[in-house]
Amino acid sequence: MRRLLLVLIILLSASGAYAKSARQYQKEIEKENQSLKQLKKTIDDKKAEKERIAQDEKKIKAELSKIEKELARLQKQREVIRKKILATEKNLTKADNELKAANLEKNQWIELYAAESRLWFRAHKAYHSFLNDIPLDVQSLEAIRQKKSYIDGARIKEENSKVSLGNWRRYKTELMGLKAQQENSFKENELIKAQKQKLLGTTVGKRIVAENEIKGLVESARALEDVIFELVKKKKQTEQDALARKSFAEKKNKLPWPVEGKVITAFGKNKHPELDTFIISNGIKIRSVRNNAVKPVSRGEVIFSGEFRAYGLMIIVDHGGGFYTIYGLLGEIAVEEKQKVREDTVIGKIAGTGDPDLYFEVRSGGKPENPLLWLR
Repeated sequence: MRRLLLVLIILLSASGAYAKSARQYQKEIEKENQSLKQLKKTIDDKKAEKERIAQDEKKIKAELSKIEKELARLQKQREVIRKKILATEKNLTKADNELKAANLEKNQWIELYAAESRLWFRAHKAYHSFLNDIPLDVQSLEAIRQKKSYIDGARIKEENSKVSLGNWRRYKTELMGLKAQQENSFKENELIKAQKQKLLGTTVGKRIVAENEIKGLVESARALEDVIFELVKKKKQTEQDALARKSFAEKKNKLPWPVEGKVITAFGKNKHPELDTFIISNGIKIRSVRNNAVKPVSRGEVIFSGEFRAYGLMIIVDHGGGFYTIYGLLGEIAVEEKQKVREDTVIGKIAGTGDPDLYFEVRSGGKPENPLLWLR
């Protein structure tokens, strides 16, 4: 933009009558330089923001991978705990049965012990003094004492069974608590996973990027229109400009194509391929062949040669009479500003990488015209 304004100053300062206007434009240059500086800072900030977004995306993917691994680990643990709970329930049933059996055995020995004890006491009281059968009495008493040892053994079994049953119940309680914790952890990780996937899968970012690209292109076009409009307004004041305009106007439908190729973006209203909206193109986009030579459509002078916002590498050729042609999205530039060019001059080349496209405009009096009406 700064170099375009400098060209404007050179044209305006050709006559002393416009010295005051030149000074005014100098102030505008200083203002635009400040705007350009701020714009570059904004661009750098946007690049930094983009890098942060890329890092955030990388971080989200890493977190998702970590969550997936954690879910897999929890799933394995859930299966392990499920099997342990089943085994514990079997052991609980076994311990309960053992307790019941020990209790039954104890009660049976107690009943037998009580019955034999009563029988022994009755027999001992009624007949001992008459029969004086000491060996038989001792034998019966020993049998009763044996029953008592059986009762003690059954009680030990019963106590051991109670301890075992209590241990298995506590173990099951611990397992059920651990299961509940893991279920909660699993659900929490599933929720976080869903949120991360939603964040990663959103298309809002893509839409914003596309809309910003469109906005940048429109702003670039408006800035370029303003500059060219000022050039046209001053050049119209000369007689030479009028003659040049007549000469170029006679070439309508006769101009050669700047490059061989196919028109992929028409002049005027075009539907965006990704967004449900329309954009206005002030020129046409030609799909050519990589590294193909680009030539001007008519004689003229290069008044701008360099990079310009969304137009990329760009060349503006002044054909006189308020007519200008614009060649954008170039892969390389082969001419310099103020250089005279002809129809056979190679002014640049199509890009060697990416899309092999050329953006081409024809402007008359600062207003864009359909290039297809000028090309033969």
